[in-house]
Amino acid sequence: MKAKGFTLIEVMMALAILAVVVMATHQILESTMNAKEASEDTLTELEKLQTVFRFMDQDFSQLSTRIVRNESGDKATSYIVHGRYQFESQYDGIGFIRDGWINPINLLPRSELQAVGYRVMDDKLERLYRIYVDQLDGTEPKVQVLLNDVEELKFEFLDKAQKWQDEWKMQALPLAVAVTLKQKDKPEIRRIFAVPGTGEERKEDNGENRGASNG
Repeated sequence: MKAKGFTLIEVMMALAILAVVVMATHQILESTMNAKEASEDTLTELEKLQTVFRFMDQDFSQLSTRIVRNESGDKATSYIVHGRYQFESQYDGIGFIRDGWINPINLLPRSELQAVGYRVMDDKLERLYRIYVDQLDGTEPKVQVLLNDVEELKFEFLDKAQKWQDEWKMQALPLAVAVTLKQKDKPEIRRIFAVPGTGEERKEDNGENRGASNG
C-alpha cells in the first residue's frame, strides 16, 4: 500500500499557520522587550529623582546660620540667597551654607561648612558647591548635573505663622523649604524638606562668626 503524501493545499495551510505563529511570537517578544526597556527607563528616572531629593534633604536639613561674604568682602543680607533667575538660573535659584560636611578627623584642609546651591542651566538641574564658604578667592563653584529636561524649579519657605512665602529675605531660617520640580512630559513634583529653623530673627547673634575661622 502506497503512503499518501500531503497535498499542495495542506502544505500551504501549514506554512500559513507557521507564519502566523512566528509573527505572533515576534510581536510578543517585541512587546516584552519594549516593556522591559520602558521599565528600566522608569527605574533610572526614579533613581535620579531619589538622588536629587536625597541631596536636597541632606543640604536643607543641615542649613546653617552662617553669613557669606562675596569677593568684595560684603556680607549677604540673609542666610538664604534666593530669587527668580538667581545664579543665572532659568527658573528659581538658591544658595546657602550647610553644616555637617564630613571631614573625618580633620584630614582635609577645610571646615565642615559647605556653600551649596541649586539652579537650572540649559534645562539641567545643577547642584553647585564650593570647597570654601566665602567667595573671596573668586573661584567658580563646582557643578554637579543631577537631572535633565527640567521645565520648572521653584522654592517656597514656611514662616513662623505656618504660611508659605515665595521669597525669604530674613536673617533667620524658615521652618521648612518646599521644592517644586517639573520635567518635560512628566507630572509636577513637590517635596517639603525640614529646616533647623524657627522663622525668628536672631537679634543678638546674626551667625556671621559661626565657622568663620574654618570657612
